[in-house]
Amino acid sequence: LDATVEMTTVSARDMEALKRRDLGRREKRSADLSLLAGSPIDAYERYTRAAELTRHSHDPLWYASALEGCACAFIAMAEAGGHGVDEYLENNFQLPEEIMALAIAQGVAAGADLGDSKGKTMTVDRSKTTLPQAVTALVEEALSVLCRHEKLASLHAGLLLKLAEYVQEL
Repeated sequence: LDATVEMTTVSARDMEALKRRDLGRREKRSADLSLLAGSPIDAYERYTRAAELTRHSHDPLWYASALEGCACAFIAMAEAGGHGVDEYLENNFQLPEEIMALAIAQGVAAGADLGDSKGKTMTVDRSKTTLPQAVTALVEEALSVLCRHEKLASLHAGLLLKLAEYVQEL
């Protein structure tokens, strides 16, 4: 996916895009270090920024990796508990519109009943979700990105196995 670029032939516009891509990648690495240092809240914020930057710079591998990191940060926050994690998630966590739309579309495609027995359609409170729902939505979005690229098949399989292990532990 990454091609070697001859810097003398790069236009100013392309150079700016490369800078944004590199910024997103650095943000993702910083998030990894925050998670390793035991600060999942900081890691989540950095992963979120990295996901936005890499998505807009068309960097699918790093975008999927940032989404996986967000899911890991949620799990780490839940396992760590304390330090206002529950309150932080309650007040600040909202699934991005794109991920919610994807999850609802997949549910409809799978034949899930998204309404009540009286024919009313489901309304989604985007500010409230459970940890398994959040983790699953983030990982499914990452999987959908990884499955589009043949060279990322091994990463797709690895992430799918991680999701299966997480679901099995619930």
